[in-house]
Amino acid sequence: MSNDALNQGIQAALGAMRHRRRQPTDQDISREASEARAALEANMAGMEQLHIPPNSERHRVTFQLLRASMDYGRALLFLLETHPIDLPAVALGLHRSQIEQFLRAVFVQFIADDEQLRDFLDEDSGPRRKNEKGKWVPIRLKDLAAEVEATVARLGQDDGPQKLARMVTNAWDPLCGLVHGGKAIRVMYEDPNGQIGAHVPAAILFQTTVNTVATTNLCIIAALTATGVGAYDINEVVSRVAGHMGRYMEQRTARVGELAL
Repeated sequence: MSNDALNQGIQAALGAMRHRRRQPTDQDISREASEARAALEANMAGMEQLHIPPNSERHRVTFQLLRASMDYGRALLFLLETHPIDLPAVALGLHRSQIEQFLRAVFVQFIADDEQLRDFLDEDSGPRRKNEKGKWVPIRLKDLAAEVEATVARLGQDDGPQKLARMVTNAWDPLCGLVHGGKAIRVMYEDPNGQIGAHVPAAILFQTTVNTVATTNLCIIAALTATGVGAYDINEVVSRVAGHMGRYMEQRTARVGELAL
């Protein structure tokens, strides 16, 4: 058999498999969000076991931001679980806040020097640094994401391909549009029949659920590292969180395998 014939046969078999998959329902979205929320809440429970170093304003602010990020993610999944049809766009808007809280947490704990931390706390103008003229200028969100990605990879001693910056780059403008009433609202608030109301493709929602859980995993990495736990240290919180994430991903793969996404 020639390579062309073999490739055609493989593609035909894959196409037949896709045709056997069913279209996702609101119940599928709700179940996925419920399972994702359980994994996220396991992360939250793990972080509650960590002890914040006393008398460290940097650590306290970091943990406040990490908890806020997790709360936004939890609210996102709760909305998808309970209102998968009428409130999915609102849920997606929360993903923007979830990501931004996490990026700021890593900035505060691992990137900002003492002067930047003081500026962040006193001026409430977000992550900034001084330019060559000594003037404070904002760090662009997508640039901050790239810095955070490199920081997390270094902390986790992970030299493999990273996805955080790419995810932020691809998703940030649509997410901002949902929050601020931009093009994303016009796209996602009308169904194929012209009816006004939230209409978000299931594939986007399934991707958002796993991104939400992954972001909370990054929160755990940041929290553990901030409290002195190394990337390869044996730790009860690490083991428990990894176990929940592994089960969620295994079950998610089985769920997604049945659906035409």
